[in-house]
Amino acid sequence: MHKDFYASGFLYHPKTQQILLQQITSTSDSPSWTLLGKNSTKGRSGQEVLKELLQEVLNLKIKIDKIKEVYSYFSKKFNQDHNIYYVEVKRLYRKSPLENTTVSWFTFKQIQKLNVSEQTKQDIIIGQRVIDSSIRKSLGQRTIG
Repeated sequence: MHKDFYASGFLYHPKTQQILLQQITSTSDSPSWTLLGKNSTKGRSGQEVLKELLQEVLNLKIKIDKIKEVYSYFSKKFNQDHNIYYVEVKRLYRKSPLENTTVSWFTFKQIQKLNVSEQTKQDIIIGQRVIDSSIRKSLGQRTIG
């Protein structure tokens, strides 16, 4: 039997330095912004799960090798592994085909003012650090790791 895990992530638009978050409006009176995410128990990789999710939520086809890992951690609250990813995109996708789901682009600075969980904030901060490190590395600058 394969272990349950949760794969989540965001799209990153380098030109505007924005990330795409989602808000599911049917679950509460005060919906929060979250990473795109999905549970998996089918023995697939996190990248495969996120690829499928991006197809469902945004009607977006992404190649597996474009999905970059941010980090993984074990969530005691949900008793499962969480795998966080990001995908660089060339255009800003704005429409979700799913009912009760809104997607929107935000700069990292704007996210500080949004209604997001502490874990989502942590995932975004680490995601920003991974992106910044990748940029420095591509410029030939020194990085840690």
